[in-house]
Amino acid sequence: MDTKEFQRLLLSIMPQWHYHIAKPFKQLFDRGISLEMYYSIQLLHGCGDMLTMSELASRTKMPKQQMTKIVSKLIEHDFVERINDKDDRRIIRLHVTDKALKYIDRFLDEEAVFFKELLDNVDADDRDELFSALTSINRILGTLPVNCRCDKSDNDT
Repeated sequence: MDTKEFQRLLLSIMPQWHYHIAKPFKQLFDRGISLEMYYSIQLLHGCGDMLTMSELASRTKMPKQQMTKIVSKLIEHDFVERINDKDDRRIIRLHVTDKALKYIDRFLDEEAVFFKELLDNVDADDRDELFSALTSINRILGTLPVNCRCDKSDNDT
């Protein structure tokens, strides 16, 4: 597959993903948590819960000022806490709390109907293929450098 064909295929998936999955999922968050807050919790948790503000902003491709506002809201909800780095007290790391993880579990349980309805609209023969494709996409995207992997090469505070 050449780059142009890859680009066309990827860009053709994005609107469908947005309208069938991302937009309806975002509308489920009506309890004071935004999609960006959810993504930040998931990213922090997946990266070992100990990123700096700059590392989190870099990985989400958001300006640090915007990420600071998101993290402040997460702290207000007791979903994230700031922890001094054990080796350098000038560095503040972010840690996802148990309350955040419980919130996400409860949210997914309460909103399971959304995902069930989504799957019910996928032909039974296509479900296994969709699951396999999503598993492959998740695995492959997880191998991409810097903002997708959780390496600790960013030394910003």
